[in-house]
Amino acid sequence: MNAPAPLAAFTIRNVEPEDLEEILAHRRLMFEDMGYSDEIMLAEIVESSRPRIRKYLAEKSYRGWFALASDGRVAAGAGLLITEHVSGPLSPSQTRRAYLLNVYTYAEFRRQGLARQLTQRAIDWCQAEGYKVLWLHASEYGRPLYQSMGFEQTNEMKLIL
Repeated sequence: MNAPAPLAAFTIRNVEPEDLEEILAHRRLMFEDMGYSDEIMLAEIVESSRPRIRKYLAEKSYRGWFALASDGRVAAGAGLLITEHVSGPLSPSQTRRAYLLNVYTYAEFRRQGLARQLTQRAIDWCQAEGYKVLWLHASEYGRPLYQSMGFEQTNEMKLIL
């Protein structure tokens, strides 16, 4: 087994509109890693997400970052979606919501701190933009990372209709 590459071996860059297909690949692979295997459903996620993410990238309400390996391959990515939202007690004057999504690391690059580094990049961006809260839905695999970075469980619930 190869030793992990040092973080210095990776560079971080902002995602661009032409990165749409890579972002969609991360979204699909993320769900596959969570145990979803229905090919039709996974393909539908990609197809229904494509026009929305394309629009969000164009209007800059989707921000994202890729970690690039020394050979230029995308090793990991993370996205941030800024949406209009009603305010609440955690940030009474904020009417936009920052939501972390599409955090994904290709298997060969895991356990090297890339998801942490990209999540921190999103946190730093949110702080610089004046956001008081960053939201996400964590998989069981991601939860320990996010908890170690200070994310807390909330009172959110869901009803599947």
